Amino acid sequence: MLHCPADGISLARDDFGRPVSARPPASAGWPPDARLFLAVGDDADRPLLALARDLPVALSVHTVPRGPLGELLLPFTPLERASLRQLPAADRARQLTRLWARKEAVLRLAGRGGLAVADEIDALSGAPDGDGTVLLPPSLAAAGGACGPVVYVRDLPAGPDRVACVATSAPARGVRLWDADSPAGAAR
Repeated sequence: MLHCPADGISLARDDFGRPVSARPPASAGWPPDARLFLAVGDDADRPLLALARDLPVALSVHTVPRGPLGELLLPFTPLERASLRQLPAADRARQLTRLWARKEAVLRLAGRGGLAVADEIDALSGAPDGDGTVLLPPSLAAAGGACGPVVYVRDLPAGPDRVACVATSAPARGVRLWDADSPAGAAR
């Protein structure tokens, strides 16, 4: 993407040591103030990488659980819980995992301290079909971070037993997702 050797890219890291952005070298041909933002999916079976130019990005990837879902419903809003209970039993685990991936991507983009308010983030109402917006609770929106009060989410293809979601601070024209099993990457 940058058309340069990896050692020519200067990475910035967040407070947890994760790479969050890179300043491409002049030889890449990008404007001097351009930044490449990146997020790594932490699924051990198949790592994923999301990249966005000049736009903070966060990625969440999860395997769909098997078995009872009862305790897994704790970090969800009443609206989300009700919608999950209305689904056929065979579809609940995948939708629960999809909602959690959206919440987690939003929380990662918002920054530190977000898990405590996971049950205040409604990942369903603004993005029922996978692409849309999620409003941050006032406590996270006021904290600043890499986004404002609205986060843009997009569900990504991740395979039959996994779900993935990317969150950005503004609408993204396209997000490129790299999967270790398909070196060319896939734009979405």
